[in-house]
Amino acid sequence: MGIDALISRFQPYHELAEYLAAYTDQAIGLAVGLPSVREIADEKYYTDLSGGVLESIGRLFKRAVKMYVYPTRDPVSGEIQTIEGAPVPPPWYHLRDLLLDIHRLEAIRGYNEAYLSIRTPDVLARIEKGDPSWERLVPPAVADIIKAKKLFGWAETSGPAGRLQSRSAGDAE
Repeated sequence: MGIDALISRFQPYHELAEYLAAYTDQAIGLAVGLPSVREIADEKYYTDLSGGVLESIGRLFKRAVKMYVYPTRDPVSGEIQTIEGAPVPPPWYHLRDLLLDIHRLEAIRGYNEAYLSIRTPDVLARIEKGDPSWERLVPPAVADIIKAKKLFGWAETSGPAGRLQSRSAGDAE
């Protein structure tokens, strides 16, 4: 797609920011989908932090970190939701608004609406099961890279019907 990117399974995001900050003193940009941003305010991810969500947010944004947030299409209403207008439960909308005001969250503009209904967990599950329909859910250039580098457990092998099958994610290179 013409942009260098690091794809990571680091979660929570403050750990990713801390990892990247160990290798650069430059600004760090994280591109995430709106569903991932919603998870940031879920306390279940921070049981190991005494300060919970607030400590995680502090760790995430203490350096020059900015999150670029890709919109999503609401599966029920079909409406496009962006970081600025997406429903956020109280009191977390205050935090979202603060991060927008200080330019630590920024909406991605110029997106392709055809990709807004794609759910990352669904694509990953299809790749891992060897279901070739995943290729229709990503841009052709992305599918080519996944196959060429055997990412996310993708592997081309001959199965009973000669279809694509995948290895488990733990077997990926």
